[in-house]
Amino acid sequence: MQTYLTKLTEYYAEAGYGSIPREVTEKARRVLADFLSEVAVGYREGGFGKIWNEYVLELGGKEESTILCVGRKVPAMNAAASMGIMGHAIELDDGHRWGTSHPAVAVIPAVLAVAEREESSFKDILAAIVIGYDVMLRSARAINPSHLKRGFHSTGTCGSLGAAAGCARLLGLDPEQTAYAVSMGGLQSAGLQEMLHDHPGIKTLQPGKAAMAGVLSADLVARGAKSPRTLYEGIHGWLKAMCDGEYSEEALLGDLGNRWEIMYTYTKLYPTCRHCHAAIDLAREAREELRCSLEDVEAIRIKTYSLGNAEVGQIRHPRSFEEAMFSMPFSVALALERGNVTLQDYAEEVFSDSRLQEVAGKVSIEIDPAMDAKYPEERGAWMEVLLKDGRRFEKAIPVAKGEPENPVDDGDYIEKLKGMTAPHYAPEFFDGLWGIAVKREADSVSYGDIINHFRRSIR
Repeated sequence: MQTYLTKLTEYYAEAGYGSIPREVTEKARRVLADFLSEVAVGYREGGFGKIWNEYVLELGGKEESTILCVGRKVPAMNAAASMGIMGHAIELDDGHRWGTSHPAVAVIPAVLAVAEREESSFKDILAAIVIGYDVMLRSARAINPSHLKRGFHSTGTCGSLGAAAGCARLLGLDPEQTAYAVSMGGLQSAGLQEMLHDHPGIKTLQPGKAAMAGVLSADLVARGAKSPRTLYEGIHGWLKAMCDGEYSEEALLGDLGNRWEIMYTYTKLYPTCRHCHAAIDLAREAREELRCSLEDVEAIRIKTYSLGNAEVGQIRHPRSFEEAMFSMPFSVALALERGNVTLQDYAEEVFSDSRLQEVAGKVSIEIDPAMDAKYPEERGAWMEVLLKDGRRFEKAIPVAKGEPENPVDDGDYIEKLKGMTAPHYAPEFFDGLWGIAVKREADSVSYGDIINHFRRSIR
């Protein structure tokens, strides 16, 4: 039977480290370092992660895979969920604007949990990450923006397919078995955007469950389970359910082996929803050009696209870090006041700072039809900052820093990750992690090296 799914899995089941271009595996090493750093900080700062970790430790079970930072072994699917939840807790994980999703927190925890149990090589881990990203992001690219407009959270809904593909690769499943695993992941697709509007901290559960579903799917198929190969285009299939048939076949199947989706991911520099980032970039530039204080601000106008406004334009006066991550007005005020937006800038007292709250109240957000027409090829912002003395800043940018057209380099990665981990860990933690994940020869690295590094560094 030849279906969309089997066309994909016939390719991915045979792909390995040696068949993937070097620049692609090098990108995988950097997204791995990025993800691991976010897990380390999310362990310290993520509220829901603490609840989840306590829960799975109480459940116990077969000791298969380590929950990084916690340092305890639990069943692989539970470890995957824990690491996905912690990695997403601080909103600094990577993303993909065409698929409006965050691949690392769904794919990488599943891959790492299975890799530890199976004693997979580091090269196999990198290949599984690349393949998992590709399946997840091709699926997400194919159905968005229709999928997001319907209220779905692509990280959860598409992440389970990618996580299953990565785990299938580590288990050495053949093309048909890989199709069954991805299909079973698709049957478990779940995630709604409603969490953005009330208690957004629960958002982290959705990538955690996607990672868990990936492990579960591959493990069950390895034991003989089967699932519909007609997952995508079936009469009651994923494409009908997720986007009511508004999908791109080219996005799903086109240019296999040449268009590696991991190369189209972005790196986040600020701990907010990505829809805030172009506006934050502009606010930082306005501050530098105008040399102004918050008291100088008369008004701020922002133009953006509909989906951005829906996700980050609704909360003006956040009461917590979780709400602040989804508030464009407050993020812009913070960037104007401090010249940056970092985790350390979200100290508890900032939410009661009357100056920040007043400026956030001066932000008006408009939906621009031209930006809507260009989304997701462009995901930028236009900003006007008007001061009381009549001086004015006005500028538009098509994408934020960190997108493939405006990429970060290793210096940017290191600055971000060092700054992020510094309040919680000694400098040796990040330096050692970067050395293992990125700098050492891949043949000389094992996932055990990473586990041991976490154990030595985190108490």
